[in-house]
Amino acid sequence: MTRRPDIRPRRGTSLSTGMLCVLFGLVALALSHGRDGFDKGFFQGACIALMVLGAYLLGSATFRKGTADELGDDAWLPSRDER
Repeated sequence: MTRRPDIRPRRGTSLSTGMLCVLFGLVALALSHGRDGFDKGFFQGACIALMVLGAYLLGSATFRKGTADELGDDAWLPSRDER
């Protein structure tokens, strides 16, 4: 049985993508000011969607446990402690 590849993004990818989503959400909020009708609703909806997605990505990157590939050889593990 082969191992399926992990489709979760790496921690660095989630941080940068999350920050970009939050930034684009702020841009959409700024674009919604001074508009009326469909345009204003579209930009406000985009702002909310991008902010929620950005918060999810930032939270998952911050509080997610790293995989074995991300830990590398630099991480200290009690089982590798030579006494």
